[in-house]
Amino acid sequence: MKFFLSLGLLVVTTGTAMAQEDPRSFPDTGYTITDDAIWNFFTQYGGTNTFGEPISREFLLMGTPVQLFQNAALQVQSDGSVQPMQLTDPGLLPYTSIAGLMLPAASPATAFVAPSPDQPNYMARLQVFVQAIVMEPFLSTYNASGGPAVWGLPTSSPTADPRNPSFTYQRFQNGILFYDGAAGATQALPLGESLKTLLTSDSALLKAAAQSNTDLSQAFVPDGA
Repeated sequence: MKFFLSLGLLVVTTGTAMAQEDPRSFPDTGYTITDDAIWNFFTQYGGTNTFGEPISREFLLMGTPVQLFQNAALQVQSDGSVQPMQLTDPGLLPYTSIAGLMLPAASPATAFVAPSPDQPNYMARLQVFVQAIVMEPFLSTYNASGGPAVWGLPTSSPTADPRNPSFTYQRFQNGILFYDGAAGATQALPLGESLKTLLTSDSALLKAAAQSNTDLSQAFVPDGA
């Protein structure tokens, strides 16, 4: 009898431990990455070091399945592939000031010289463009965390914060990298958090989303709620 009781306890304990150790679940934010395509992209390009933790369930945003992360928003395309949303797009987060930080605007000059996929030798043009526009302290982080596949193309040059010269930013299609000179560290600004704030408040973006194929009914309900 003691043997069977012990065995039962072992099974229950092991099952609980496995549930607690599920790498797709993030108790700190309360959300899980359930979509295999999003999970594969997330792990391929650095996981939480790049994207932060999930801050929503997967939901339909303007006709596309999306899951928000602290630093990004990952969307599933019609062919099943995953791409980050262009968060700095004028229709989403075009801001040049967030939480008191003075950010660079998108540069028309940078956009003018950016290569496009329909040009001959696009990959070679892209490499030259990135090397010319993205410099340290951003280049290493940009390359290590996925480069164009994650951040898209740069849309500004590195720019110091006029209120705090030790802060430097570079704007990309899909996010903004931030360098803190005092700490000697480069990281992504939490634009996914900014998008979530707009989708959970009386914002122009929320009103626009409501007129499109969007379903927020379960988007921000944590696991187990």
